Amino acid sequence: MTHGLLMLHIAAIAFWIGVVGAEFVIERSRAASKPHGYAVAHNHFWIDMLLEVPAVLTVLVTGALLLPGTSLTPLLAVKVGAGLLAAASNLCCVVPVTLRRRAAREEALPAVIRHSRTIDHLSALGLPAAALALVLGLLPGR
Repeated sequence: MTHGLLMLHIAAIAFWIGVVGAEFVIERSRAASKPHGYAVAHNHFWIDMLLEVPAVLTVLVTGALLLPGTSLTPLLAVKVGAGLLAAASNLCCVVPVTLRRRAAREEALPAVIRHSRTIDHLSALGLPAAALALVLGLLPGR
């Protein structure tokens, strides 16, 4: 069971990375025009709800289930902490993503821009943490 659980954990991480990559691409294009920025807000919301949040939750649950079978070394503690920070920043993004979608529906450009900045700031916190957790997870014997 542990091997299958580990494979599910790794698959969920890989899927999460792919989703974040896709979001990065669409977010960088949001300034193309007002209508395009509103479309980005709408699409990012649905990507979060249907893909990203389930992936993050799967990573968290499988990671939690894997922990009791391991000895908590300092390196593993750093990896888990970095992963939790990445997941928390990602899940916190759901709030501004949802608020930005609502603002886009109302064509309230200043609010869309404000929420976009919050999303950028949360991503700037979570992405380095995710990269650290990933690198530590790829080390041999970890």
